[in-house]
Amino acid sequence: MRKKRYILGGAGLLLGIAFSGAVTIAYLTRSVGEVRNVITAGSVKARLTEAHWDAEKALKVYPGQTLEKDPVVQNTGKNEANVFLEVRIPVENISVVDEKTGKKTEKERRELFQFEADTGKWTLFSKKQDQNSQKYVYGYKKVLMPGESTAPLFSEIVTVLYLEGELDVKRSYDVPVTAKVIQMQDEGMTMEKKYENYLKQYEADRQEDAG
Repeated sequence: MRKKRYILGGAGLLLGIAFSGAVTIAYLTRSVGEVRNVITAGSVKARLTEAHWDAEKALKVYPGQTLEKDPVVQNTGKNEANVFLEVRIPVENISVVDEKTGKKTEKERRELFQFEADTGKWTLFSKKQDQNSQKYVYGYKKVLMPGESTAPLFSEIVTVLYLEGELDVKRSYDVPVTAKVIQMQDEGMTMEKKYENYLKQYEADRQEDAG
């Protein structure tokens, strides 16, 4: 098993700007962070990159802002592989601005960032919300050959139109992406079964390393 972890992040500024209907919105005090992990199971190697991520731009994120974020996995080993990407979007109980009316909405649990996945290349097979985040798990539809890279899962994320005072100014709001890669499984298997096999293989590798 091989495990790599990379973290980039930073603090932004708190600034207020006017919005229609005298509602105000503000910058996040701490930016969207970039957390990249690669966890492999079996005899595979992989690398996760986001070529267009701009850490400087993410230091000061405002409502409705679009940030380039394009997670891609490359097979850097010698074996064919199945690839999965896990994305966690932070969730808060907040009010936002209705884009059509410009008015404040009722409070409810909302994802702080939105993205549009490339469903032509990736399959969503799990979506689950816990106390702090919404977790999405996607599987790449093609077997990834040695040296090949996936298509980006998405190309950008967009900040929700949150209101001033709705978010904790002392917190950072990261959008972590984790690549999970396993040596190629039977092509007749479903994505769910392949992912289940990944979890079993990863646990077996972990126990072997510990023992």
